[in-house]
This record gives sequence, C-alpha cells and structure tokens, in this order.
Amino acid sequence: MSSSFRLSLLLLCALSLSGCVNRAQADTKLAKGCAAAAGALLPDGQTLGEVLEKKSTPSPEGPNYRHMTIKVKQMDGWLEGDGTYECTFEEDFGFLNAQYTGSLYQLKIGEKTYGKAGNEVMGTAEDFLKITDAVRKAMYE
Repeated sequence: MSSSFRLSLLLLCALSLSGCVNRAQADTKLAKGCAAAAGALLPDGQTLGEVLEKKSTPSPEGPNYRHMTIKVKQMDGWLEGDGTYECTFEEDFGFLNAQYTGSLYQLKIGEKTYGKAGNEVMGTAEDFLKITDAVRKAMYE
C-alpha cells in the first residue's frame, strides 16, 4: 500500500511540474507581445518581420515588471531595415509557476512612449487600446 501511494504521489508531482512556465518561455511570450505592440502602431504599408534579437531584464518599475528590448526586421514594401523597440510588462507567475500572465505596461518607439507611466496614460487612449489588444492576441490566442 505504501509503495502505490509513493508512486501516485511521485506521478502527481511530475504532472504538476510539467505545466510550469520557466523564465525562457515567459520571455518568448513577452518578445512576441512587444513585437505585436510595435507592429500595431506602424504606419500603413509597414510591417515587422521576425524577431532578430531579444534581451530581457528586470525592470526598475518594480519586482513584478520585466523590461524587454527586441530588434526586429522592418519592411515597408521596398526597403528592409532593423528596428529596436522597448517594452515593459507587468507579469505574474501563478502558484508553482503553473500559469503565466503578462500585460503591457509601456512601449517605447524611439523617443515616443505609449502605455502607462505611473498613473498616467502616455499617448492616446486609442493607441493604448490598440497595443494592448495586439499584445493579448499575440500572447494568448
């Protein structure tokens, strides 16, 4: 009886740990979300291609925030170039890292800032809704 209990407990632990989200997986989601946010604000005719580089660091905003810098291929139909975008996400790992959620806090494109800065919304409310919707679709659908 005790060996079957141990085996059941071991299987339960293995199954619960297999659903854990690690830092690398979370960073991949954040990079996709950052690219989607930047792409949502590009002028018509311009698109973003693949993410060439990504760098994730803790954000100075606080312990539950993550800063993501991405370098992506940018295309406008005629020319290709590289663009760099910076995003800050508020993130939450669930109990035992079984689930992960991240929401865009701020997006920087060059000198322009979109999203939140403290309790203030930077940019227009329309832009903020556009980028948060793009992030949600890229990260969770």
